[in-house]
Amino acid sequence: MDVDEDKDTVLLYPIQTEKQYSPTPDYTDYNSFAGTGTALVIDNGSWQCRAGWASEERPRLAFDNQISKFRDRKNNTTITYVGNDIYADVLGRSNARTAFDGAVMCNPEIMEGVLDYVFIKLGIDTEKIDHPVVMTEPVCVPPYSRNLMSELLFESYQVNSVTYGIDSLFSMYANGPERSGNGIAVSVGHHYSHVIPVYDGRAHLQHAKRISYGGVPASEFMLKLMQMKYPTFPMKMNTAQSETLLINHTYVAHDYMEELASYENPEVFKTKDRVVQFPFVAPVIEEKSEEEQARLAAKRKEQGRRLQEQAAKARLEKLIQREQDLEQYTTLRNSRSSLKKAEWMEQLKTMGFKDEADLDAAIKTTDAAIKRARNKELGIEEEEKEPPTFPLLDVPDEELSEADRKEKKKQRLLKASYDARMRAKTAKAEEAAHQEELARLDAEKREKEPQKWLVELHTKRKELVDKIKAKKQLREQLSDRRSHASQLRMRSIAALASDSPPPKRRRKGQDEDTFGQDDDDWMVYREIVSAFKYKEDDSEDEEEAAQLNEYEQQLLKYDPDFLHEHTMNAYSPKNSFLHFYTNGLGPYDPAVGLSLEQTYQLHVNVERIRVPEVLFQPGIIGLDQTGLVETIQDVLKRFDAEARQRLVQNILVTGGMAQIPGLIDRLDNSIRSILPYSPNKKLYEVRRAQDCLLDAWRGAAMIGRNHERMKKISVTRQEYEEYGGSYIKEHGLGNISYD
Repeated sequence: MDVDEDKDTVLLYPIQTEKQYSPTPDYTDYNSFAGTGTALVIDNGSWQCRAGWASEERPRLAFDNQISKFRDRKNNTTITYVGNDIYADVLGRSNARTAFDGAVMCNPEIMEGVLDYVFIKLGIDTEKIDHPVVMTEPVCVPPYSRNLMSELLFESYQVNSVTYGIDSLFSMYANGPERSGNGIAVSVGHHYSHVIPVYDGRAHLQHAKRISYGGVPASEFMLKLMQMKYPTFPMKMNTAQSETLLINHTYVAHDYMEELASYENPEVFKTKDRVVQFPFVAPVIEEKSEEEQARLAAKRKEQGRRLQEQAAKARLEKLIQREQDLEQYTTLRNSRSSLKKAEWMEQLKTMGFKDEADLDAAIKTTDAAIKRARNKELGIEEEEKEPPTFPLLDVPDEELSEADRKEKKKQRLLKASYDARMRAKTAKAEEAAHQEELARLDAEKREKEPQKWLVELHTKRKELVDKIKAKKQLREQLSDRRSHASQLRMRSIAALASDSPPPKRRRKGQDEDTFGQDDDDWMVYREIVSAFKYKEDDSEDEEEAAQLNEYEQQLLKYDPDFLHEHTMNAYSPKNSFLHFYTNGLGPYDPAVGLSLEQTYQLHVNVERIRVPEVLFQPGIIGLDQTGLVETIQDVLKRFDAEARQRLVQNILVTGGMAQIPGLIDRLDNSIRSILPYSPNKKLYEVRRAQDCLLDAWRGAAMIGRNHERMKKISVTRQEYEEYGGSYIKEHGLGNISYD
């Protein structure tokens, strides 16, 4: 399987649709096998189950080894799905269960349903299974699990005999029986990876090693990487889809670190990046005809006219109300001379005024508002306001009444505010004139001495960039409690908070300052730091950013060697490779954002080599085990030099994950480093199984066709009844007895 570097965007749907299964053959020919004693071969894997007759070259059945049983409340019936049929129903997928815990069978009830499915599909219609059975099992299977399986076969199905063997050793036997007596079987399976040495026709299981990484952990690791990479992805990704990504898009790098470094090259990244498109429903945009658009435009125009009329009516009503209020205020002020002071003050408070000055201010404000409204209706532009006058400021307080003294205090505050605004306006005008003069001088200098001007501009930009980076670095250090800057600030805070100053020299035996070593001290420090963060810092950052942008715009305009890639914004998160790893190298406008189609896309790039790399570096996922090459080296150390030489001449890699492109080349290159140098010939051979998925069944079928060998290694019904279900006969392709 080669890596397709020109693959276009692939579609990935919530339901697993990428799996390919063997076509369903004709099962009505059991009569040709009835009474012949042909062995029934079952590759009972934790991922897939493959079953067929030993006399055939391929299994007749290949399906997912799981079962789904649920109650259909609508039809009041119990429905049972086995194998691939569970994907045809939503309830079937949600209720799917397997008989395995890891690689070990532990639920005989589910296993019985799977075996019923196998025998029915093979067309066996007899009361008992009158055929010997050859079945695969994992390495070092517990006797209790084998006891359950033997009891199920002998008691429920009345089989004649059962032969157990290890799947990876069966695969090695299928890839050369004459070579299966010596070698190393590397099985990269569904749950685990095993390294099994075979010497002098016998598997040395006491020296076998296991790595807790296989198809299931790899799929889960891929799923976690995608979930961390896209925490706000609009759809929920499942393990079936991550398994599809693992099967179709991963490959083993020849040199992991070198391959990672190559991803920084945009041209290489384009060839490595895989865009996975999830389904989405695009919004339907109805195209309107010209008549419909004209009708909608007329309708909008009519609505606008009505709004204008409503606004004009509201302004008129407000103007009338103000005129009425002004008339009431004026009448109240004129009635002062005809009423007693107490009565007039009572009417004043009834209308909501505190005193006479408050009434005069309301009359003045209302009259000004009425004039502005009338001028706006008539289209008369307002005249410029005259500077305010403050006549009471020059009059001594002795000559003023109580109300006038209050008005004088008010005018003093107004005059101070007016003077401050005038000074600010004058300073702003002076600053603008100063900036214009600096711009004129800068333009003259640029025209007279362009090279010197560019050097100075580059110097200013560099100083400003260094300042911005230093501030950013300091903030990052202050947020880290273990940084040197945070420790210094904590010590300063502790020294300031101390009642007595610290001694100049600390003598032996004196208590040392431990502030900053406790989490509570860190929380106090965080509160102090946050209390001294002002908005001026943000405004200063904005000014520096604006100044830097101005420098860079001038350099882009007048310096041909200064490109957009040299600007500081070119290294922003939106343009960094971290952003490319998530959203690809396509055009991206932060103001517009991603399109709906891009929102439903996954970019699989670094994950393509990171997930299978765990086989060689388990520490990537925190697994405290050695990698595949180191495990093989450890197994070889347990044999003498002559045995090692014979073992490495036949290293067979099998299992589902063995199909990942680049695995054999990486393993072949890595094993060279753990073997002695030989200038004449190659001391070892690493090869992949002919069919990594079917060779275990094929090897078991080859054993099933060898009747003489079957008689020696099979457990008959009489032996089962005499020795129990955990009894096995040791042979070169199976487990050993622990009794």
